[in-house]
Amino acid sequence: MILSVCANPSVDSFWSIPDITKATTNRSTGESFYPGGKGIHVAMALSELGAAVTALGVWGGPTGRWLQEECQGRNITTLGPEVEGWTRICVTNQTDTPWNETEFLGGGPTLSQQECQQFEEAFRQALADNAIEAVTISGSIPDGFNIGIYKKLVNQCKDADIPTFVDASGPLLEETLHARPHAIHINHHEGQALCGSDSPSDIARWLSEYCTVAAVTAGADGLYLATNNTLWHGSYTIPSSKIYSTVGAGDCLTAGLCLASLRYDSPQEWVKLGTACGSANCIHPKLGMLSANDVTTIAENVTLREVSF
Repeated sequence: MILSVCANPSVDSFWSIPDITKATTNRSTGESFYPGGKGIHVAMALSELGAAVTALGVWGGPTGRWLQEECQGRNITTLGPEVEGWTRICVTNQTDTPWNETEFLGGGPTLSQQECQQFEEAFRQALADNAIEAVTISGSIPDGFNIGIYKKLVNQCKDADIPTFVDASGPLLEETLHARPHAIHINHHEGQALCGSDSPSDIARWLSEYCTVAAVTAGADGLYLATNNTLWHGSYTIPSSKIYSTVGAGDCLTAGLCLASLRYDSPQEWVKLGTACGSANCIHPKLGMLSANDVTTIAENVTLREVSF
């Protein structure tokens, strides 16, 4: 069983707005809605790939109930407090204009101290059942949580000898670095903000000082993964005509990296499966999802090379 932590899940939606004009009415010509939040994308990808997975989140109001139902319909068990404030809604615009892939991200509910404690207690209970092989911790946190929450969760996993895979950014990640999780995944923009370099390979080397597996994604340039003083680069070229959306690609990559580390000893296999999962997400018509068949096909065609460390 893999536990996917998503403290701030969301209802993700595609809106089709051909053009956006400032300070006036902008009308969508169509909307579609999907389970979202980085950790939810991770959980859905893991489930599609055949892993048993539980999602720990904060579920708010009608949107939170809908999200739980969608997860459970995909064989994903849900844990965590149900709160009054609504789970956030995030909007991605699909258009042939420069506004394509423009995102509007909701903030999520504000939690009481008691609700935060309920979340932490659900996490402790999940670890205590001895069935958890790995934990992924992804995305933002809603108001009410302490900035050190992920650091706290990572330390509890280390005490239980359970590997953690963290995908976060900003002060939340900076605080978590001190706990030294097993693996960290960030994109190169987030990495530049942390260490000052815009080179994905340099960022991966820097990040590897804080974890066993450092994964840095650089869009179409692929994945850079540093582990055991070795740096690997994996890439796969997708024709632009086949890309639906890149939203959730990094989350699917995190899922692939986690699952590969449980299945294989070879870092090369971690890079292949991680890269394949991120790429498969981009060609899937539903936001933040992937197809296991696409992953298998792409993994066989990932270009892999060792980079000088």
